[in-house]
Amino acid sequence: MGNTDTLDRYLCAILELRGKYFCIRSVDVAHYLACSKPSVSAAVRQLAEEGFLQVEPDGHLTLTPAGEARAQSHCARCGYFQGLLTAAGVDPALARQEAQALSRALSPASFDALKSYMERI
Repeated sequence: MGNTDTLDRYLCAILELRGKYFCIRSVDVAHYLACSKPSVSAAVRQLAEEGFLQVEPDGHLTLTPAGEARAQSHCARCGYFQGLLTAAGVDPALARQEAQALSRALSPASFDALKSYMERI
């Protein structure tokens, strides 16, 4: 499961779900991302081992401060690209999908440079 992009996707989903639900479980993440429960279980295990996620005894998922920061950063990048693409006339569903790809493709330094450039023009 070591794919950082995939793990960021799970963190972002947990962050987004937290805005909708008081308690988030792995099954909620699986439904939200339309993926299998075993995939979520593997990601949750790795995220917990890496210190980004805490799994409560009752199965509820909680972002650690490091997980919160990483999720916020990833979601902000995706949101930025989604906003640009939607403003350019791209269908919102396609813009969301492609924003995730753009977010993964650019390094943090390139993202910051592009964002700074876009703010200047």
